[in-house]
Amino acid sequence: MAMISPETQSSRLLRETANLLNSVAEAAWTNDIPSPARWDLHRIGTEAYLAQRDILHALGQSAAPTAALPGIDVAAALEQAAHTLAVVTQELHNLDSDGLVERVAALARRALALAPGPTRMGR
Repeated sequence: MAMISPETQSSRLLRETANLLNSVAEAAWTNDIPSPARWDLHRIGTEAYLAQRDILHALGQSAAPTAALPGIDVAAALEQAAHTLAVVTQELHNLDSDGLVERVAALARRALALAPGPTRMGR
């Protein structure tokens, strides 16, 4: 992804999305659902963290720790992140970010497949 000016509405939305992805990662890593779904969820968390890192890199920021959202619905949060990324990247006309949008949308689909209905995770 190309560097994005930190002063725009789009950059604010990207920071919020990065924080949401961080919460997904934290929730996925700290959840104690039964295996093998636990390992699938941990992989989803790792990929959410990597997507967060890519967004922050595009913003020219480091991965600053944020507080995880308690009781987060992982699948819904990933769907929200994918939707926000799709809207923001359309505004930026940044073709390099299409892959990021698809990565996050695929994570949402995988999280939904783990458990039907809300997948509440976290402390």
